[in-house]
Amino acid sequence: MITFQINIFKGHPIIKDGENTILIDTGAPSTIHVANSLEFGADRYGCTVNYMGLTVQKISEMLGTEITTLIGADILSNYKVFLDYQNASAGFSRNETGSFGCETGISSFMGIPIIELTVDGKRLKFFLDTGAKLSYLASQLTANHKSAGIEDDFYPGIGCFKTECYEISTCIGDKEFMVKYGNLPSLLQMTLTLGGTNGIIGFDFFNHFKVCLDIKGRKLKYQQNTIR
Repeated sequence: MITFQINIFKGHPIIKDGENTILIDTGAPSTIHVANSLEFGADRYGCTVNYMGLTVQKISEMLGTEITTLIGADILSNYKVFLDYQNASAGFSRNETGSFGCETGISSFMGIPIIELTVDGKRLKFFLDTGAKLSYLASQLTANHKSAGIEDDFYPGIGCFKTECYEISTCIGDKEFMVKYGNLPSLLQMTLTLGGTNGIIGFDFFNHFKVCLDIKGRKLKYQQNTIR
C-alpha cells in the first residue's frame, strides 16, 4: 500500500506525491493533470490536460489553492482506496488490507461510485463524491426541513453558486450521522436524474467514517469514527 497524509482544504482531500499536488475526486470520471501522463504508485497512467474545457488551472482557481492533478474514478478504480479523515491519511492498495466493521455493495455511473443511504425513512441513491465539500439533495426532499443557512460552492463547468442548506440525519445501514445538504442548480440536478441518483454525499460522510472504497469490486467497507 502507498500512503499519504491528507490535507483537508475546505472539505477537499488533497495529497502530495513528489512534485504533484493531487485532489482525490471520486465524483470525477476522468483524471485531469498538467501533462498527458501521470506517474502514481508504481504505474504510469494516461490522462487529459483538458476535460470538456476544464483544466487543473481552472480547478485551482475555484478551489482557492493550487493543484497539479485531479485524480478521478478512472485511476482510482485500479485501487482499494482507504480514506481516514480523522487521522488525516489516505492509502492506495492493489490488495485489500485493514479491518472494517461494516460493508455495503455499491454501483457506479461513468465510474463514479453510487451508494444507498436512508434519509427521512426513504432509501435513496447517492453519488459518493470526495470532491464535494457539501452534500446535495433535490429541493423536494429538503422542503420540510428548516434552513441551516446559505453556503457558497462551485461545480466544474457551472462555476460558483449559492445554496440554501439543511442539516438532516442520514443513515448508512444502522449507522446514523448528520449531513449538511444543499440544493443543486437545476442543470446539475438533471445530471443526478441521468445517473439514476437522488443526491450527492460528500465531505460529511468521509468525516464521520473511515472507509475502504473498491469501485471495481463494487463494495464499500466503513467504520464509524469515535467522537474525540
